Amino acid sequence: MAGLLTVLLFVFALALIILVLIQPDRSRGMSGSMGSGGTNTVFGVSQDGGPLAKITEVVAALFIVTALLLYLIK
Repeated sequence: MAGLLTVLLFVFALALIILVLIQPDRSRGMSGSMGSGGTNTVFGVSQDGGPLAKITEVVAALFIVTALLLYLIK
């Protein structure tokens, strides 16, 4: 059981790394947030990340659950 969870944790970690790296950059940094139209970024209005962001959230949740289960088993 622990071996299977370890493999799943490794797969979720790789998937999470890849998903985060392929997402488009939505911020323009601190200098871009202070310019025109940057008040939404400063005051915390977020943009919908689309389906890729939702998949990343699910994989991150699976990673955390798998890590916790592996911790509790060992």
